[in-house]
Amino acid sequence: MNTQLKSTAAAAVLAIVAALGATAAVSADEPAAKLKCSDILWNGELLAKYPKAPAACQEVAVRDGKKYARFTANVTSVSADTVKLKFTNVVGMEGRELSVKPKAGAMVTIEGKKIAFAKLQRGDVLTFWIAENRVGVISDPADTVESEIELK
Repeated sequence: MNTQLKSTAAAAVLAIVAALGATAAVSADEPAAKLKCSDILWNGELLAKYPKAPAACQEVAVRDGKKYARFTANVTSVSADTVKLKFTNVVGMEGRELSVKPKAGAMVTIEGKKIAFAKLQRGDVLTFWIAENRVGVISDPADTVESEIELK
């Protein structure tokens, strides 16, 4: 085999290995660049009450083989056992209000920092995730405390 052919073959092998490594990195955890919000299997109850929820999905991440949709919402009110939120879509327009019943230890993210639901105030803009085919919010795909969305 001539030197040029060997170099071309080696470059092809390296490209394949790099591509496989990139695919493994995407599917392992965190934002899944290849997945879109339309790839999420939405919970039927959630869609029945909030049919525009998929339009508010900001991105998709995969953690331990499960898909999660990221959302942004504005806090409209906070009481002892309920936080009311309005989802914002990808262009920042608010959608319908929904209520979340936080569980003990549940967190959300504001400006990259996790905080307890109890510390939220009206006007806060928060980020949370919903696992595929679920009706609950978590602070990030690694979180284990899921707060319930009230489907009224």
